[in-house]
Amino acid sequence: MATPFVPKEALKFDGALLQELQGDVSDTIARDLLREDLPSIAPSSVIHDNGCGYGACTMAIMNSNPPENIKIHATDVNPIFIAQLQAKLDENPSWPVKIENMDACDLTFPDNTFNLSPGGTGIVAVWKEMPWHVALENAHHKTRGADEPMAPFLSKSWYKKERLQQVTTEAGWKDVKYVEKAAWLNLGADLKRWATIAWTFLVTPVGGWQQRDEDRWDEAIDAIATESSQSEWHKVEDGIHKIRMMALDDKNDTHYFLDINPDEAERLQLGELVIGDWMGGKRVWAPLDLSKPGLKFLDSATASSN
Repeated sequence: MATPFVPKEALKFDGALLQELQGDVSDTIARDLLREDLPSIAPSSVIHDNGCGYGACTMAIMNSNPPENIKIHATDVNPIFIAQLQAKLDENPSWPVKIENMDACDLTFPDNTFNLSPGGTGIVAVWKEMPWHVALENAHHKTRGADEPMAPFLSKSWYKKERLQQVTTEAGWKDVKYVEKAAWLNLGADLKRWATIAWTFLVTPVGGWQQRDEDRWDEAIDAIATESSQSEWHKVEDGIHKIRMMALDDKNDTHYFLDINPDEAERLQLGELVIGDWMGGKRVWAPLDLSKPGLKFLDSATASSN
């Protein structure tokens, strides 16, 4: 079998580059959600960080002076994210965190591992504004043509407010509030370096790289860097390029506690939401299907509510 073509300019993926790409915007949003939007964590809470990514929510919890005897189960299907979080745990061996490689839509916890209770605060958080995302889309069209299918990440990475309104209305939510939270993504001192990382790992075309991608590589990188620098949400502080990202929090104070990890918002798809609550001293998470009225829990406990 022939080796898949890869442009010579493409970077070899590793965790350090991933951290450079994603910055700390997810950490900022996670801290804000814990501090401003969620009830206090009860002692002895059992927490499932579902789709944990590199651990933004887990780290936010552990850095928030949590109560005694909590336990965190952090799960993700991406081994690179798992390795990132494991490295953090190696630096903090006392953290009560267990990491497992697990699909958010196919949890393998035994029945009745977690307790679900009505009540609490519901939050769904997704990215509303990602100016760099638009720059990547435009570079894709410029170098690959308007008829070329959009790279998978770019085509599935975010929902707009209207989509959230649709699914929450169909789910029967009431008294929904929308709150915006801003965070600044550090793009580094060299915009073209960040653009190269993003183009390598986020914009791999459907069907794989082609020779035309190598031929027009510099054109794509220049386009991303130029558009990002010209965005109204771009700024430079101490020589570091930054661009503002805006998270949209969909909040419901009368239903189950709903949340989605900000670090996973870019891959949010229906059926990958999570549910939990602090009731009874435990926090509970499971994928949700909001495509029909009412809330349908998809974990092994097979609980449901309308």
